[in-house]
Amino acid sequence: PQRFACATGIILLDAPTTLSLFRYFRRTWFERERPGNLAGCRDSIKWAMIRHIAIATPPNRRRYRRMFGDLALPKLALLTSDALANFYRVEGLNLPL
Repeated sequence: PQRFACATGIILLDAPTTLSLFRYFRRTWFERERPGNLAGCRDSIKWAMIRHIAIATPPNRRRYRRMFGDLALPKLALLTSDALANFYRVEGLNLPL
């Protein structure tokens, strides 16, 4: 609630679970020098993270969609990887690897 009180708009990123798992594995195995990665840290596959993505995240996604619908702020829902890529293109942003 505190963040919504300060927000001027909301972007809902709601990637499917399969896409989130794919991206997690790709980041962990192939993106050693990605932006935001801590210097000297090496990502590794963790069961806790797989469980979080596959089990804990879906109920949160449903809750966030309900919250999103109730907000009176300007909002944008990006529900697929194509929608996210199009947003990056339209806004002139570089899509992360």
